[in-house]
Amino acid sequence: MSAPRRLLTTACVTALALTGLLGGGFALAAAPDGPRPVPAPQEEPTRLGKGTGTFCLTPGATRALAKAHVRLNAIRPARLTGTHERRCVATPITGGTFNRALTRGEMHFDGGFEFTRGGRYLRVNHLKADVATGRVSGDVRGARPARTAFLAFKLDRKQFRLASGKINSGRIVFTLTDQGAASFKAAFGATPVKAGDQLFEGTGSAELRTPQPSHTQRPAQQTLDVSQ
Repeated sequence: MSAPRRLLTTACVTALALTGLLGGGFALAAAPDGPRPVPAPQEEPTRLGKGTGTFCLTPGATRALAKAHVRLNAIRPARLTGTHERRCVATPITGGTFNRALTRGEMHFDGGFEFTRGGRYLRVNHLKADVATGRVSGDVRGARPARTAFLAFKLDRKQFRLASGKINSGRIVFTLTDQGAASFKAAFGATPVKAGDQLFEGTGSAELRTPQPSHTQRPAQQTLDVSQ
């Protein structure tokens, strides 16, 4: 065999050997031995039924609105409650969900609140509280209609209570967001409450919904632990 032919044969054998090694390595990487990890089970969210959420003006917001001659009213089916010195709006809760850690979920309200001065107005309707973002959004009607994250809030798990099949939130403070302040300015030319200042103090109470047990299962017990 001539020298060029021997070199060509050696090169082919070397190439085949490398191909076998690399191919085997890729095969092992593509199909590793052993069982695949089982994904962790997803937590079943707690579902809310009907209830009531109340938004009461803070003392500071009451003074600021009075100074600006802006009045708080309710949008049906929400109701105006409280006193002349401190107005509140009670909004029906229509449902929602949340997890045990209170880090995800949402709550839906029917109706909303309205701020008026003369012929000008700012309406925030069809409210939704998002637990993950800590925002209450609504359909804003005024100078610039839009869906707006109007309020900000933080939940305190220690204040949540479960009694008689209902969940009670305890006191929640709602501050005005930048978008909320911009909505006030667009409606009235200036915002009586600054962004980041407290606008409302509120509470919420709603029924807990549990799956209906079949005739072959034991009745489901309502349990909720938000203290961990």
